[in-house]
Amino acid sequence: IVKVKEQIVADGLAFGEYDITNVGNHLNAEQWNEAMEKGATIVDMRNHYESEIGHFEGAICPQSETFKEELPEVLTDLKDKEDDKILLYCTGGIRCEKASAYLKHHGFNDVNQLNGGIIDYARQIELDEGLDNKFIGKNFVFDERLGERISDEVISNCHQCGELCDDHVNCQNKTCNLLFIQCKKCATEHSGCCSKLCIEYSLLPEEEQIARRKGEKNDSRFHNHQKRDLSQGLK
Repeated sequence: IVKVKEQIVADGLAFGEYDITNVGNHLNAEQWNEAMEKGATIVDMRNHYESEIGHFEGAICPQSETFKEELPEVLTDLKDKEDDKILLYCTGGIRCEKASAYLKHHGFNDVNQLNGGIIDYARQIELDEGLDNKFIGKNFVFDERLGERISDEVISNCHQCGELCDDHVNCQNKTCNLLFIQCKKCATEHSGCCSKLCIEYSLLPEEEQIARRKGEKNDSRFHNHQKRDLSQGLK
């Protein structure tokens, strides 16, 4: 099935509200590192669940669930920094095309973006031994891996027990499908689920689970990215 969308990255703004062609300067890995070392303001243009497992050192990491929510949040985070050197980054660079144009529209004078995003930054770092890696942790990716390791550091915690962990999973209850961080111990102990209710549901016969899911919209069973406190739900 092919689904046609008006925008690749939905920003929630009216068409023509800002000039999306007036983008920031594109920096390669070497230029990016140099700007970081000189004290530029770094902004992660991804969502909270992405930056939780990996981000650039010292980056501002908005706690939004969608790009649409993130744009106004970033404006607030960057209040009175219109004359600072701003560095934007995302997974592959697409979101920064819009974000850099949006910031320039709002009066930011020195907006820069990581060309090719984290993906190409990691490639350049691997090819050039003289370049330091300034990204810590994993890069969240939108396939079955849900993450690609860029550095050895683990900077996040299991959402259930609090142990160091940066492995995203989806709740095994298909009607929940919550995206969360779960260590191997908790995955075994809680059957890959996020709550007691979901454990009970996942243990139902497959035929009953299918019957209960009938009539639901497909998108309700796609990744659920809501932030939830899972530390108390299974105690």
